[in-house]
Amino acid sequence: MSKRFSMYVLTLCLFFACGAISIEPLEQIGIENPDGIEEETLAEDADMPFICPLTGLETDEVTVNSRPVAVVINNHCKARPQSGLSQAAICYEVLSEGNITRIVAVFHDFDTQRIGPVRSIRHYFVDFACDYDAILVYHGGSPQGYAAIRETGIAALDAMRHSGTFWRDPERLVIPGMFEHSSYTGEALIREAQGEMWFRPEVREGLSPGFLFYDEPSFPKGASWAPSVNIPFAERYGTAFDYKDGLYYKSIDGTPQIDAETGERLSVSNILIQHAAVSFIPGDRAGRRDIDVVGEGSGKLLTHGGSVPIKWAKVSRESPTRWYNEDGSDLYLNKGKTWICVVSPDTDVQIKADSF
Repeated sequence: MSKRFSMYVLTLCLFFACGAISIEPLEQIGIENPDGIEEETLAEDADMPFICPLTGLETDEVTVNSRPVAVVINNHCKARPQSGLSQAAICYEVLSEGNITRIVAVFHDFDTQRIGPVRSIRHYFVDFACDYDAILVYHGGSPQGYAAIRETGIAALDAMRHSGTFWRDPERLVIPGMFEHSSYTGEALIREAQGEMWFRPEVREGLSPGFLFYDEPSFPKGASWAPSVNIPFAERYGTAFDYKDGLYYKSIDGTPQIDAETGERLSVSNILIQHAAVSFIPGDRAGRRDIDVVGEGSGKLLTHGGSVPIKWAKVSRESPTRWYNEDGSDLYLNKGKTWICVVSPDTDVQIKADSF
């Protein structure tokens, strides 16, 4: 969380407080404490931790209600290794056109100053961002993507319109064919633009992202042992995860996928495989796809080494996706980061009993 953004939130709070009536302690204005609340109880309440609704992990008071940020990340082989993905709370991996995948990384409690390469929007990316009332960050977009932004009115930062929030990596620019893989942004720039654009600083009142978390690390009830999974999005874009010590470690095209900023392999606590209808948009010469993530469907959860079948439902573009067990009961995740692979129901997802 940047200092600029924290000051921005504080300024708003002071603004609204200026006209407030000062409140004296009850005993000083002749009113007894009707509930008998003791100072010790109040102190205990003050020590209650703030929990990030996207990860189930502890965070601070400012961050817990702040709006998440959803950044469209290039996943082309030339774009790797990407920067900042290790700080994302949730990542969506999904096909765009040309059998290439992109990543929509949802950040909440983060401070990385290099995120990217940033790439262009597709209309179903807007659906992902709406799950969290996130500010959508991208570089250009398809006609359908821009239409979805207009229809929803989602807070959006486009490098084509807000160039000061992005920069081109000079080392990548001098390499032939790397121009489209050279756009970057960072937490401080995003939060500064958020203030300048007067985007609401806090998440929409009443919004509850559709995740529930176990109190302690747990193997799902009735789960099958699942220490390894392969999701073949397309040739050269096969994603795989291997389980070790409570985390799933990511590979792509047979190579460990790392964060360029840390040099460490990407890892998550949970993998959600979301089955959604995939089709080509009629008459679209670029071969763009329509992926229907509004509605309902099935999938798989992999967590703590176990796999269970699941269901999902999203009643409208603006409402959050809800996740359920196959019997309709609430689905619980283990605390930590989550990777969501959105694939057609006929994708040959391979869950194996061997691990690395």
